Amino acid sequence: MAYPVNSLTSKADCDLVLEEAAEERADLEYRQTQLQRLHTMGSDRATEKSAELTGATAEYNTLTTLLASMTEGPTKKKNEREHKRLEYRIYVLNQQQATGATGVVAQFKRLYELNCITRELAENAALKSEVEARKAAL
Repeated sequence: MAYPVNSLTSKADCDLVLEEAAEERADLEYRQTQLQRLHTMGSDRATEKSAELTGATAEYNTLTTLLASMTEGPTKKKNEREHKRLEYRIYVLNQQQATGATGVVAQFKRLYELNCITRELAENAALKSEVEARKAAL
């Protein structure tokens, strides 16, 4: 995008615009670093949660089969409690994957924000180069 650099009539005006652009760039770079870190951590956590979900599901299925053939008693009651706990854990893990900070949706949002910031940084660089060219011409 072409900026109205002709309206900058002094080097001091150019310096003010460049200073603001530098502050904006610093903010964008900081946010970019944050998002990259969150994206990396989220990917790692998503893998961990997926493995945990697989293990909990396998254990749940095993207990389901085992409970069907057990006779009433304290061992069966203990396994029924564990079965219920695993059912809840599977529910929680599924919810976290769908909506949480480690979920697929959150990962997409972070990636979208990273792409937007990359474009903003490119636009910031274009502004800087146009203003520097105008400053040199003055």
